[in-house]
Amino acid sequence: MIRHVVLFKVRPEVAAADFNILMQEIADLESSVSGFISFEHGPNQTPETRDQGYNYGFVLTLASWVDLDAYQNNSRHQITGAKLIAACNSNYDGLLVFDMEV
Repeated sequence: MIRHVVLFKVRPEVAAADFNILMQEIADLESSVSGFISFEHGPNQTPETRDQGYNYGFVLTLASWVDLDAYQNNSRHQITGAKLIAACNSNYDGLLVFDMEV
């Protein structure tokens, strides 16, 4: 399995409801991406001071690297991804992606 972890520095002017719509768009990919196992998301709630400004994140679990590739190349994902990048600080500076095999 592959865990696809994405952390965001969401701009303060982006309404939580609008960002949740983007998270729902990711969740809705389940029906069109093979190997989609689970999707969880939420705001950062750490009491530590090491979050470096990342205030929201999600974890997407996929069955394989092939499924991750299909997810990343899915046209609906690419549209939503562009919206997510626009909602973050300084475009790609407000986004961190980490993939690991488990």
